[in-house]
Amino acid sequence: MSSTPNSWSSALKGLHWIIAIFILCAWGSVELHEGYEKTDPMRNWWMVLHYSLGFSILLLAMLRLYWRATHGRPTLYGSGFQKPVSLLVQSLMYVIMLGMPITGFLMRQFAGRDITLFWLFDISPFVTKNIDIAKQMAFLHKELLWNALLVLLVLHIGGAIWHHFIIKDNTLRQMLPFGKAK
Repeated sequence: MSSTPNSWSSALKGLHWIIAIFILCAWGSVELHEGYEKTDPMRNWWMVLHYSLGFSILLLAMLRLYWRATHGRPTLYGSGFQKPVSLLVQSLMYVIMLGMPITGFLMRQFAGRDITLFWLFDISPFVTKNIDIAKQMAFLHKELLWNALLVLLVLHIGGAIWHHFIIKDNTLRQMLPFGKAK
């Protein structure tokens, strides 16, 4: 099903909300792992969940980009600066949805550490260990991209609320998983 001028396709709505939930869970898992001693197996369990969610976000974001490119998007609401700002925020969020898992993967690779996905298999390092590059990837992953994501989320959610309550247009309604846009 393609997007219409008034609403996102069901597939894109579903991907939007699944990715949002996975991002929240990835954040939660990395925060929860900090509550355990380094020797506690639960610490590792939370990190395997984090890696698995990150990998899933990467795949889902690529699928979402493909689907959006092939099935269209609804009309953008807003005037003047709002449309370009909206497109910029959305574009940067895609960059982060792809960039965070990639930098996290590279951080582990260059640190010489395995990455366990879904408790099913390990991805062994296939690059030469380089702690300096691992630290650079960690900075990108944990500092730059994470903080950029937080700023973009505030803009994204704030924009949706602004459109819904102040401008009173369909911006929020067209992405909600329930109900229909006017």
